[in-house]
Amino acid sequence: MTKKVALVTGVGPGTGSAIVRRFAEGRYDVAMIARTEKRLMQLAQETFGTHAFAADVTDADQMDEALGRITRELGAPEVVVHNAIGGVFGNFQEIDPAALERNFQINVMALLHLVRRTAPSMIEAGRGVIIPSGNASALRGKANFAGFAPSKATHGCSPNRSRVSSDQRASMLPTSSSTR
Repeated sequence: MTKKVALVTGVGPGTGSAIVRRFAEGRYDVAMIARTEKRLMQLAQETFGTHAFAADVTDADQMDEALGRITRELGAPEVVVHNAIGGVFGNFQEIDPAALERNFQINVMALLHLVRRTAPSMIEAGRGVIIPSGNASALRGKANFAGFAPSKATHGCSPNRSRVSSDQRASMLPTSSSTR
């Protein structure tokens, strides 16, 4: 039997690494995506069953290459966690609109592209889940979250599941973790 494959974006030293370790403990092959290859390689050496794929989630060509390599080397992911986040904190009068645009590219557009690339194999397999992290920020008002919460709100952050396909075999499950 082949191992299940999990894909985690935004693998930094905190939440991303913890998610990777948990899936590895659950005997998944874990594909890790982040911009910092050195950190990914270190985590791959420390954690059995993990595999480093350096890419910027906002760069479609880099992501296409990384996802192609993941599928060829490990198989199609059954679980996708979009943990890559962009955040600038402040009120609406303080934040730079360009920073909010960058957050939108990371939090929304990268998720859209990731879902479009990974959901078809989940639908074909009859199972799978896509989990965008950090959505609680969109549900509760908090001072200085004007540059972060709006782009998280677009993840479909109701507590209900969002079905990726009309036959309801693949799901998108928003999380309720918080960064501050």
